[in-house]
Amino acid sequence: MTTPTPDDWSDLARTWVDTSRSGPGLDPALIRTVLRRDRLARLNFVGEIAGAAVVIGVLVWALLARDLPWSIAVAALAFTGFAVAMTLWSRRGDPGVLTETPEAVLLSAIAQARHGRRWAWAGVANSVAAFAFVASMTMLDPSRGPSEALLIAITAGLAVCIGFYLRHARRCGDRMKIHSATLEALRDEPPIEP
Repeated sequence: MTTPTPDDWSDLARTWVDTSRSGPGLDPALIRTVLRRDRLARLNFVGEIAGAAVVIGVLVWALLARDLPWSIAVAALAFTGFAVAMTLWSRRGDPGVLTETPEAVLLSAIAQARHGRRWAWAGVANSVAAFAFVASMTMLDPSRGPSEALLIAITAGLAVCIGFYLRHARRCGDRMKIHSATLEALRDEPPIEP
């Protein structure tokens, strides 16, 4: 997702009031941006669900091959189930892309930013759960757990991920504020007479 700029407000305002364009006054660039973000979010969602399905398949295979203790399999399934629940939570209430009116495009952009912020918070929760999973794996079967050096590297990697997720959440919050302010200001504007 892109960082909102101060010019976003004027671009959106121009989109709202410009009746010289063909169609209902929609800026094609704004629609393309909203559509692109929607495609990326859907692709990400499919990837996360497919990844969970692969993990479950590998767990079942490892259990059938008797290479994996039940305690670790249950912990891995719990983590995977939590990650899927977070993915579903982050996408709940997705209205899709609405492009019939400039107001609908702005509302879609706000909804996308809201889902992006939820996705970021789900990522933070998943990162914490990943650390809990690795720690539980170490406690349940120390011979299969990561070495101390690898545990430090995993912890550092998860901390970096959390930092990126928090940054993404902040950027989505900024985008929501900009689009909401634009929508509010434009709703207060009297219509332009042709």
